[in-house]
Amino acid sequence: MPVSTPLQIKDEISGKVCLITGASRTLGAEIARCMATYGVQLAINYHRSRDAALTLCEELTTLGAKTLPIQADVNQPENVERLVTETSEQLGPIDILVNNVGPYLDTPFLELALADFDHILAGNIRTTFLLSQAVGRRMKEQGHGHIINIAATDIFHRSHSIYGLAKSGVVYLTEAMALELAPEVHLNAVAPDLIADNEEMSPEFVQQSIAGTPLGRLVTRTEIAEMVCLLCTPAFASLTGQTIVMDGGRTIPRIAMG
Repeated sequence: MPVSTPLQIKDEISGKVCLITGASRTLGAEIARCMATYGVQLAINYHRSRDAALTLCEELTTLGAKTLPIQADVNQPENVERLVTETSEQLGPIDILVNNVGPYLDTPFLELALADFDHILAGNIRTTFLLSQAVGRRMKEQGHGHIINIAATDIFHRSHSIYGLAKSGVVYLTEAMALELAPEVHLNAVAPDLIADNEEMSPEFVQQSIAGTPLGRLVTRTEIAEMVCLLCTPAFASLTGQTIVMDGGRTIPRIAMG
């Protein structure tokens, strides 16, 4: 099946209900913007960034999207149940779940505090599990649904400490839960490498990274958001339990010659 065009994507997902965790800023917000342009109704989950969430919802409303900002700590089961219930009651059954929450830390293991170990694992694996379980049950009952987990190419490295371990757990969950939720639910992951529009990276680090990337550039948030939307269309109807790597070829194994 050929890849969908933007117009076809809108035809295929317009009117659907999407819940995005950690959606008030950065990548989560960009995924929300992309979904909004395709006519998707959006539940914008946030934990502490209330002002950012409300501002984003105002922006998305100008695009014609129906939005619902919901505060919830997705590490807590009771918050997750409230988030899913409120989304379903106010917007309708959830068709798309994007597990975007995933705190970062790369402190060396010999220096890593146990509290940080627990926080990063819980913030990536526990949240993905809790949301996928709660929403996945409903999607199985309704007979359809898409769950997209945000992983990272840190799964291929052994120098990014607890974050790489946590994202490896997200990929494991993606594969294992895809088996449990099939055939009604498609469950995939997107694993971006360094993101071009990440303001926290120094120009020197960006140039070093680009130099090691075969395509000669870094992926953008917009490209990642478009992939998330595309995975929810019939163009990827045969795909489940897979992790789409978006890194410009940077993680391809290579042997230095000469």
